[in-house]
Amino acid sequence: MPKHLRFLVLSLTFCFGFSTADAQVQSTPGDAKPSGVKPDYSSEAFVTELDSTRIVFENDGTSNRQSTARVRIQSDAGVQRYGVLTFRYQNSTESADIDYVRVRKQDGSIISTPSENVQDMAADITRAAPFYSDVREKHVAVKGLGVGDVLEFQWHWHTTKPLAPGQFWFAYNFSHDGIILQEQLQIGIPRNRPVKWKSSSLKPVLTEDSASRFFTWTSSHLEAKSTEEEKKDQEQTQYQAARGKLPAPEIQLSSFQSWEEVGGWYTSLQRERVKPTAEIRTKAAELTKGSADDAARLHAIYNYVSTQFRYIGIAFGIGRYQPHSAADVLNNKYGDCKDKHTLFASLLGAVGLKAYPALIASTHEIDVDVPSPAQFDHVISVVAQGDHFIWLDTTPEVAPFAYLSSGLRDKQALVMAEDKLPTLIMTPADPPLKPSQVFRIDAKLSDTGTLQGKIARSVQGDDNEVALRIAFLRVPLPKWKDLIQQISYLSGFAGDVSDVTAGSPEKIDEAFHFAYTYTRNDYPDWSDRRISSPLPPIMLPSVQEKDGKPSFPIWLGSPTDVHLESHVELPKGYSPELPKNVDLKEDFAEYHATYAIKDGMLLTQRAFLVKLREVPVSKYELYKKFSKVVENDHNLYIALSSGKSSPMSYQDGIWNLPYSDNPEAVRAYDEARNGYERHDLQAEITSLKRAVEIDPKFTRAWLWLGEIYMFARQPEQALQAYRKAVNVDPQEALSYKALGFALVGLRKFDEAIPVWQELIKIAPNDSGGPAGLGISLFGLKRYGEAASALETAVKLSPQFAGLEVQLGSAFLRAGEEDKALAAYQKAIELDPSPWMFNNVGYELADGNKKLPIALEYAEKAVGQEEEASQKLKLSELGIEELAHTSSLAAFWDTLGWVHFRMGNLDQAEKYLKSAWELSQDWAEADHLGQLYERHHKKQAAARMYRLALYRFPQQANREPEEMEKTRARLQNLQSCRCTLSELTL
Repeated sequence: MPKHLRFLVLSLTFCFGFSTADAQVQSTPGDAKPSGVKPDYSSEAFVTELDSTRIVFENDGTSNRQSTARVRIQSDAGVQRYGVLTFRYQNSTESADIDYVRVRKQDGSIISTPSENVQDMAADITRAAPFYSDVREKHVAVKGLGVGDVLEFQWHWHTTKPLAPGQFWFAYNFSHDGIILQEQLQIGIPRNRPVKWKSSSLKPVLTEDSASRFFTWTSSHLEAKSTEEEKKDQEQTQYQAARGKLPAPEIQLSSFQSWEEVGGWYTSLQRERVKPTAEIRTKAAELTKGSADDAARLHAIYNYVSTQFRYIGIAFGIGRYQPHSAADVLNNKYGDCKDKHTLFASLLGAVGLKAYPALIASTHEIDVDVPSPAQFDHVISVVAQGDHFIWLDTTPEVAPFAYLSSGLRDKQALVMAEDKLPTLIMTPADPPLKPSQVFRIDAKLSDTGTLQGKIARSVQGDDNEVALRIAFLRVPLPKWKDLIQQISYLSGFAGDVSDVTAGSPEKIDEAFHFAYTYTRNDYPDWSDRRISSPLPPIMLPSVQEKDGKPSFPIWLGSPTDVHLESHVELPKGYSPELPKNVDLKEDFAEYHATYAIKDGMLLTQRAFLVKLREVPVSKYELYKKFSKVVENDHNLYIALSSGKSSPMSYQDGIWNLPYSDNPEAVRAYDEARNGYERHDLQAEITSLKRAVEIDPKFTRAWLWLGEIYMFARQPEQALQAYRKAVNVDPQEALSYKALGFALVGLRKFDEAIPVWQELIKIAPNDSGGPAGLGISLFGLKRYGEAASALETAVKLSPQFAGLEVQLGSAFLRAGEEDKALAAYQKAIELDPSPWMFNNVGYELADGNKKLPIALEYAEKAVGQEEEASQKLKLSELGIEELAHTSSLAAFWDTLGWVHFRMGNLDQAEKYLKSAWELSQDWAEADHLGQLYERHHKKQAAARMYRLALYRFPQQANREPEEMEKTRARLQNLQSCRCTLSELTL
């Protein structure tokens, strides 16, 4: 924006959040189009044709300043922008007069704005703190301004009372936004007056007359910045602002010849004001009564001044540079930065301790070549302790002892000690305590998807602590619930808070704690039986995939510890598919995440450690990957399985894996998704092969490719894809599960065992590893070993009924009938459904063990299923309802098989025959064949065996050895002369 709309008063800058001049990033002034090319500014809202400032200083520190501007208005936005002009001045030290405000119309006529259109009023800061500020503003409503007009205005200031008698200083930044055809600055000083000056980007033209020397700078800004230039400027500004190190003004001039002179001047202003009065001595004695030593006295007085005196956040300079007396501040109970230091130093002086003022800039770098008060916007305190200083800032009201905000750290400050010359000294780079943040939630998730629990948070040692303390200090206690609700929202929690508590904001010697009850109905994504751990995100500087390497380091701040922890009690019968743990270690930071299940509780811990203040540009790619992993870990969902489902399902987990960092690989992956939607299997395979060719480490694509190959009955290609997934990311549990299950499905149990063993190593808390190992050992008839592995799986996932059934079958075949029955009974407790009764009954019958119990379970399964079938209505039949037919056939088969084992052959024939007629399944045919053979109906038995062999290849998940048993039984029936052609289906 043009300079004339920025209040640029000599040396006036604001403490924390106020600024007299906009921070600007330097660019090359005098931008020009190639000769012969007429620029097109028609799309601009306005064009500044002239922006001129002229200031002339006198030896006594007074000055005259004049500003002239001419602006071409080209749109309604320009009219809105310049419809009201504002001119600021400091009433006690200067006068301000408007020479003219006029509009040149396109027809050549001129409309002047009359004096009655001018309003002189107190500035906002003066209305907020009249005891400290006398800044006023003249507001001018421009008469007759319209599109196509040229606005001209001129005003001047006369400084009648210099802030520092006999001294002057000035700072200026050229405009680098918008189109400016000419911008000129001229500074005049007494001819023989020595000054310090600096111009970072432009050289001035130097002239002189008999009385004065003049510095004249001329600049222009003729082109809008390119996108790349804007990006680079933004990166630079963000990097500088994060560190409180924006560049010093482009032009600086000061009559002070050294920093010693600046320090001596300010010391003289506060010397008398800091002397302890009787009132100050009495208060100091009261505060330090009982203090054991100087350290205790220092803490007591710091806590008092910091927490009990309201900070008036106005400019270091707007209230002039001289502080109020310590006694006045004590009585007023408030003060600005220099006032609070004065009171602090006076109270310390009353007990024999010394505190010295230190001038500092909160947002900008100090240019050591130009000693000037204009470079500072804040006053803090310094206490000598041995061979080092303790730096203290009482202004935030609730800052911990010796804490400096991030904008004040690692900065040069002008320290004015009594026994030494004023000098620039670096402040500490880090806070006195290592910053830490702790978050813990203990919650319960209901089976309706409501999450409710208690959240406890604490923060210490960083700007977040101070900001939270200030917020709780400013907000009345009855409104704390609303405050914490907003904090919860900002932390990514959409639910409601209640029962809020918080520590006292003024207790600055301990971490700040607050706690509350959190309730979230319809917790995401419970409807899909998956949830995320209820933890706030780790806030890292963002990176964009489309952006290239930055030009400046990435600022992380002081070394910090963040610990997040959640304990979520899951609904009864549910168990999580635990994600893999994360362990990232880089020079600049570490991130660790662990997941576990214990006693039905999902436990998540995440730890983030900042090790370096900034990430070098050379490590940008590492940082981008680091940031992406942290983001993905926060965003992942944890699949939940009920006791009725298998813990072994891993396919859903594939879709939670991260995408590739390569856009071309992602594009190929998305094309595979399109192929899936079109049911084009070959297109899916082709696109996924291209995706992993572009990015060989694209685990998600490798696993999906393996799944498609398995579906297409190309097992060797599937195994190859799964093995690729394991190789590219040896820490990804899903890859081992996919490979392990594929091998088990192909009955390659020996090859599956080392896969499961490796999974157990990398994910010891995942029940999938020992469960898969148990199944593989079971397939090899190593039943005792299988039982041991399955016991481990059950301990990790005690809610899965299917695991208990598998464990019971292993015990049963290992000859441990009591343990088998206990496992079966546990399975039924977890899932008392007809299918569970049926499966347990069948296992007992097939093992020819505990047949009365098997009969009881089989009859329950049949009874419940027949009852459910009778309730079906033809008009409401769907896929789920039609499933009752196949279920009933399986249950009749089990009940018939139990009767067969018990010798109840007539009963057995009734159920087995009905089961066969309903299902036409291999198992029913084989069972019926054995029944006929027991009845000595050899031809009927042979016919059923042949039917079983005929149906066997058409049935999925059948063990080949079962077919061989059926074939052997058929061969034993030597008397049978039937051929397959004689069989009727």
